[in-house]
Amino acid sequence: MEGPFSSVSSKVGRVATYVAALALASCTASATTGDQPDFAVRDVAVVLRSSEPFTRAADFPARVESTLEAALEYWGGSWDDLAGRSITFEGSQTVTCGNHSGAFGCFDGDIRLSTRDPAFPFSCVEQTVLVHEVGHAVIGDASHQDPRWMDFEALMSRLNGRRGYTANGEADCQLFISVWQHPPDR
Repeated sequence: MEGPFSSVSSKVGRVATYVAALALASCTASATTGDQPDFAVRDVAVVLRSSEPFTRAADFPARVESTLEAALEYWGGSWDDLAGRSITFEGSQTVTCGNHSGAFGCFDGDIRLSTRDPAFPFSCVEQTVLVHEVGHAVIGDASHQDPRWMDFEALMSRLNGRRGYTANGEADCQLFISVWQHPPDR
């Protein structure tokens, strides 16, 4: 049926279709620029931007899962707290988090973390700040007021003793509780 608004509605329909097509194309384009997950652990996408040997080991996905499981238990969380989020392992020594460019990890809805200590490369996922960033995902607490930020003994005991990987092969995965700790911000 022709009427005074038929051409307007058809133009609106064409514009809406065009906008939808552009939006879909931009989503597809960004997904192919390196942010595609390398694997998933449950409903958590894992992106590798690191070539550290431990990130390329055959047991890495299982180690990420077991470390996440232990961290979630420690923080009183569940897999629902991480569902639909991503974890990006960066090869640089630091990541940018908000206005801070020298962070070892960041939770801003997703988790990004370094796979290198300022002094040496890590040999296992447990040495990274993943446990710490899971805390932010579960409880928030940006100012680190919760006493659990300083008490990781039980969790360290649970994760300690695993093997690590270096360019020269398997190595010790010595954990340092100070990597996960953070005193309350004043």
